[in-house]
Amino acid sequence: MKLFELLDSPVQLIMYDLDGTLVDSAPDLATALDKMLIELNLPEAGNEKARLWVGNGIPSLVKRALADDMMGDQPGVVEEGIFAKALERFKHHYAIEVGQHSALYPGVFTFLSQIHKAGIRQAVVTNKSEIFTNPLLKRMGIDHFFELSVGGDSLNEQKPHPLPLQHTMKHFDCNTQNSLMIGDSSNDVKAARAADVKVVGLPYGYNHGEPIESAHPDLVIDSLTDLL
Repeated sequence: MKLFELLDSPVQLIMYDLDGTLVDSAPDLATALDKMLIELNLPEAGNEKARLWVGNGIPSLVKRALADDMMGDQPGVVEEGIFAKALERFKHHYAIEVGQHSALYPGVFTFLSQIHKAGIRQAVVTNKSEIFTNPLLKRMGIDHFFELSVGGDSLNEQKPHPLPLQHTMKHFDCNTQNSLMIGDSSNDVKAARAADVKVVGLPYGYNHGEPIESAHPDLVIDSLTDLL
């Protein structure tokens, strides 16, 4: 496997981002956002805007939709009372929509299966809320590949903070020399750098409209199967 050329030590753990890395989940998120916005008598956002706003967790996504602006999650932009109501309505709709319109990216199932057969441990480290992470993995038919999933609200910090990666490595008794992060956004690269972990970037995800190359991961690949 080309995977083994990335690290000085044999790979024992791979940590994956979820949205935009393993699963194209933007259609579900966009549908839930638009239903929320309609209830609040606001213009629908649509799929393309949802793709730009994904990546920093559901609270940021909702605030960006309310403001119709990428900077909507900054302090003071969205009134807290409106946000609280909107967040509740989004969660209601997303609980129904999660996994309904999503799809695995090409090569994902093959790669996860091969890594599983090779005995390498696998974990999801996402900024997605924990209550939606496992249902999405299950509906995509890939939950059995992962021994651990860490959501954006599982710990006191989320990516780009290194804590989720550090927590995951500790869980598996692995270290920075035998662990790898794979993701599609600058948050994944920043978290990996802060945790001193090698990181592979994928160009097809939701990096707020910016090419993943601009985040300077250790390697950029077109598909996970390029590592086989």
